Amino acid sequence: MKFTWRRQALRPKYRFQTAQGGIDEKETIVVSLEHDGVVGLGEGVASRLYGQSLESTETALAGMRDMLGDDPFAIEPILARVIPRHDAQRAAIAALDSALHDWVGKRLNVPVWRLLGLSAPRVQTVFTIGIADADETRRKVDEALADGYSALKVKVGVDGDLRTLEYIRKQFNGPLLLDANEAWTVEDALRRVPDLAAFRPTMVEQPLRKDDWRNFGRIRDLGVAPIFADESCERPADVIKLNGLVDGVNVKFTKCGGLREALKMLTLARGLGLRAMLGCFVSSSLAIAPGVAIGGLFDFADLDGALLLGENDTFAGIRAERGGVLSLAGGPGLGVRLR
Repeated sequence: MKFTWRRQALRPKYRFQTAQGGIDEKETIVVSLEHDGVVGLGEGVASRLYGQSLESTETALAGMRDMLGDDPFAIEPILARVIPRHDAQRAAIAALDSALHDWVGKRLNVPVWRLLGLSAPRVQTVFTIGIADADETRRKVDEALADGYSALKVKVGVDGDLRTLEYIRKQFNGPLLLDANEAWTVEDALRRVPDLAAFRPTMVEQPLRKDDWRNFGRIRDLGVAPIFADESCERPADVIKLNGLVDGVNVKFTKCGGLREALKMLTLARGLGLRAMLGCFVSSSLAIAPGVAIGGLFDFADLDGALLLGENDTFAGIRAERGGVLSLAGGPGLGVRLR
C-alpha cells in the first residue's frame, strides 16, 4: 500500500472562538491510501486539547507505514496493530481509519454507510455559535436562524454568556445546547450553572476541567440540564469511568480514532443507559463525511465543522439542506471529492 499525506489550510467564515481560545485558520492533514489502482482518502484533525499537533500527527502517520500490511480490507487487524503503538495520536488513527473505509467502499463500489449495514444517512446537525463580541454574535445567530437551523449549540464560559443567551432566547425557542469547554472550576460551575437554567438548556456540555470528571455528579445534581462530557471522554474506556456521573458523552473521531472506535463508544454508552452526541472540529467535508455516515445512530449530531467554513470547503460531497439536514451526495466510499 502507498500511504501519503499533505497539509491543507482551512479558513472559517468567522473566527471560531471557545473558552479555550480561537482560530482564524485551521490546518488539517489529508491522507491518501493507494492500492490496486484505488485511492482511499481521510482527514486528520489534530487538537492540542489531546496532545496532538500537525507534527505529531505526521510522525505517527510515518510510523504506521510499515504496519499496514498488504490487505486494506483487513481494517480491524490493521487498527489492532496501530492503536497500541500510536494511542496518543488518535487524530492520525482516525485519518487512517477513514482512508481504509473509503478504499474498501470504492473497491466494492458501495458507500461506507452500506458497508456498515446502515440506511442512507439524513442527519440533522446543530449549528455552533462561537464566542464573539455582541455584534458578531447577533449576526451569526441571525444568519443561523435565517438558514432554518432548529437547534443551536452555544459556546459559553465567558463573562458575556447571559447577555448572549438572552439575545438568542428572545428569537429562538428551540433546543439550546450549551458548551463550556472546560471553562470552570468545580466552585465556578456550582455558582454559574444555575444561572443557565432560565434559558432552558437541552444540555450543558463539559462544564468542568478535563481532570475534574469525578465531580460531574455534583453539577448533575443541580438539576439544571443533562450533563454531557466531552474533553473528559476520549476513548471507549472513558465512557465506563463516567457512568453514573453524566447523562451523556460527546464522541469525536479526533479523540477516539475513527469510525470503529466511535461505534464502540456508542455501544458502551447505550449499554450503560447514556445518551451520545457525535461531534467534530472545524474541518473540511472529508472529515465530516464519516460522521454523516453514522450520525443517525446518535441522539445528537454536531457535525457543522465544514459548514463553518462557508464557501471555503476544500471537498465536496455532503449535501446541506435548509435547517442543517446533512446527507451524502452519493458515490462509493465516503462519497466526497476534492473540489
